[in-house]
Amino acid sequence: MSQKSKLAKELNALEEEIKALEAKRIRSMAVIMEAMLSRNVPDDTDVQFFRAFNAEIEIKREQLQKLTKQLEKLL
Repeated sequence: MSQKSKLAKELNALEEEIKALEAKRIRSMAVIMEAMLSRNVPDDTDVQFFRAFNAEIEIKREQLQKLTKQLEKLL
C-alpha cells in the first residue's frame, strides 16, 4: 500500500472518530445546558464527560493536522 493511500485512510478514520466524539460532546453539552436553563447546577459527571470529549477532540484534530501536512508533502 502506498504512503499516500495509507495516510488518506488514517485521515478518514480520524475524521470519523472526531464526528463520533463531537456527537457525544453535544449530548453532554445538551444535558449541561438543560441544567443551566432550569437554574440547576450541572452534574459533575456530565461536566467531566464534556471536558473529556472536548480534550479528546482537540488531540484528534492535532493528529489530523499533522497527517494532512504529511499528505500535502507527498502530493
